[in-house]
Amino acid sequence: MPIDVAEPSASESVETSSGSARRRRPQLSLAALVWAALALAPGCVLAPGDELGVVVQDLNANSRAAFDYFLARGLTPVQAAGIVGNLMQESNCDPAAVQPGGPGRGIAQWSVGGRWDHDAGDNATAYASSHGASVWSLTLQLDFIWFELTSFSGYGLAALRAATTVSAATIAFQNRFEGCGTCVETQRLAYANQALAAYATDAASTWGASFVSQSFPYASAGAVTITAGRTASVSITMRNSGTHAWDSRTCIGTTVPRDRTSPFAGPEWPGPNRRACVPAGTTVASGANHTFTWTMHAPATAGRYDEHWGMLEEGTAWFSDSGQGGPPDTDLEGIFTVVAAPPPVDAGTPDAGTRDAGADVVSTVDVPVIDDAGNTDDAPAPTTDAAPARDAAADAADASAGHEGGMTGAAVDGGCGCRVAGPNTADGAGARAWIFAVGLVAARRRRFGTGVGK
Repeated sequence: MPIDVAEPSASESVETSSGSARRRRPQLSLAALVWAALALAPGCVLAPGDELGVVVQDLNANSRAAFDYFLARGLTPVQAAGIVGNLMQESNCDPAAVQPGGPGRGIAQWSVGGRWDHDAGDNATAYASSHGASVWSLTLQLDFIWFELTSFSGYGLAALRAATTVSAATIAFQNRFEGCGTCVETQRLAYANQALAAYATDAASTWGASFVSQSFPYASAGAVTITAGRTASVSITMRNSGTHAWDSRTCIGTTVPRDRTSPFAGPEWPGPNRRACVPAGTTVASGANHTFTWTMHAPATAGRYDEHWGMLEEGTAWFSDSGQGGPPDTDLEGIFTVVAAPPPVDAGTPDAGTRDAGADVVSTVDVPVIDDAGNTDDAPAPTTDAAPARDAAADAADASAGHEGGMTGAAVDGGCGCRVAGPNTADGAGARAWIFAVGLVAARRRRFGTGVGK
């Protein structure tokens, strides 16, 4: 909501956009009546002179500070000018502006009872208190605008970043952030074009980048979990918002502090403090996007890692340096939780069929699977290598142990405490076969079970 500006008298001089003064004609006093009627309408108040296309106030030191602030946040000169055009219309970029008889406060004319001092999680007064600053400070209010833009998608940062013309940027901020009723769009555009003409030439020689997208969750969404010793490929897309073209010396480097060694560095990185650079032979023109891709190598030590990075032109400047286009060193961030690797687990692969040295070889592991009711899946019984014939003494030992019927087929000690029986329909032989099957099934279930206790 813009502040009201007192209506000049019929004989009062009015400064035009060209800086010259002229007398307001008495017959235009009807405009005052129109303006008064519009002042009663919901939304932004129409300031006098708007219907005449007259610039009410010149740009000032605050409008310049606002322009530079948003450039440093990675916005282009066109996008920064679009914001300034709105702030000039709202308050003449005056952080102490109070709308006479209305709720508007500050450079963006946030409303008392709403975003100025009431809305939960989104009001300037609470934000200032949490940062130990005055709510009437220009820097605090600029910070609060950036907080709202980056925290709430409804305020239109995506549309603002997509704008490539002054008109598109001004309207995006007007409609999504200001949400004014009677917006006087032509006046906002006039201010924005003034700001671009006055300030963009000073920003012509800048290195700058603005965020577009990334392949991993935002830091605001919480930590990304990665297992110690593992790797993960990540990428981030940035737009060249400066005027210098990017080349192979344009890199993403570690920040907070700058040039620290990253615990996620790998041998393919350009350096332990450089995640990725523009490939040799590639040029990224102003306004174009480039996707930087690198591999994160999780360290062996479990814990929470807060990684910051920024952009730089090697040997020239960091994009966050004073006078450059940003982003700040703290804007690009990734939070990662490294968890310990689990202990090795038996993959459950069956033996190849070879038993311990000196033991008989089982030629198949497909044994009958017996359920709790004693049923079988009719799988073929295992066979064994040819075994030497048993002598009479061994048969007699079996008989003396209480086995009925004896063994008519070949049988050997299977090496695992059970008997391996050949075909036999006798009761004793059948019992031996069942014992063998149950033993192998139990062993098989241990091998292919849930994995608990492996």
